[in-house]
Amino acid sequence: MNDARRVVDLRVDQLMPDPTQPRKNFLSDEIERLATSIKARGVLQPLRVTVFDQASQTFLIVTGESRWRAARLAGLVHVPCLVLQGQPDEADLLIDRIVENECRHDLRPMELARSLAKLKVLKKCTAQELAAELGISGASITRSEALLTLPDAIQAMVDESRVPESAAYEISRLDDEAAQLELAHAVASKRMTRDQAAQAVRRKVGKTVRPRASRLACQLDGGVCVTVSAAQALTWDDFNAAIEQIRKAAKKLCDGGKEVTELARTLRAS
Repeated sequence: MNDARRVVDLRVDQLMPDPTQPRKNFLSDEIERLATSIKARGVLQPLRVTVFDQASQTFLIVTGESRWRAARLAGLVHVPCLVLQGQPDEADLLIDRIVENECRHDLRPMELARSLAKLKVLKKCTAQELAAELGISGASITRSEALLTLPDAIQAMVDESRVPESAAYEISRLDDEAAQLELAHAVASKRMTRDQAAQAVRRKVGKTVRPRASRLACQLDGGVCVTVSAAQALTWDDFNAAIEQIRKAAKKLCDGGKEVTELARTLRAS
């Protein structure tokens, strides 16, 4: 994906947001502050856009939607843009957006988690490879993937900033959905802090530690690890039944075009 050689001025009404942009929430006070700055100094960094419709001369915003929103608010007619040549690759676009938003901490935890999960599918890469390409820690990928295993109700609390990412990650370590929801509501209502939630998780997890014979971790090619555990010592029948259940659920989700992160919730609900 190559940028155009020069900056061109495009009308604000020629530009439109891209619905695949990972950032969905734009705070009004943030846009207002940016609009004030733009009124005083103009748009200092060009937006990056791609052609949406040649006939109507409309363009899709790749990066810079905040600047576009603020420019409209400031009453600008034109904004500087770099028009990307050719048809940008979806994975490359998503990487650019994640990096730009993450550097400014604009992406909310669930927005980032969903974007990273989609990017892993597009690039067919491991979490470690993705972390290296994005220049972020492997722990960040791990935390994001953990958030996607949470029930929808808790993900909504994280989206609404009622449950901090750090607390949600601790809650994701619990196997019991009812216990997860109980802790999440306690954090959301300010009855429990993140540290208290972490301590509660440790107490619950500590109580359910299984004997070594009932837990089997298998390291596979490509850095993938599969862990199967049971309330009692594992047998081959238990193991094979578990693998078959996972295989059937995974095939159904894959055939339905779902992301791999849906697997944990599907199995938990079955």
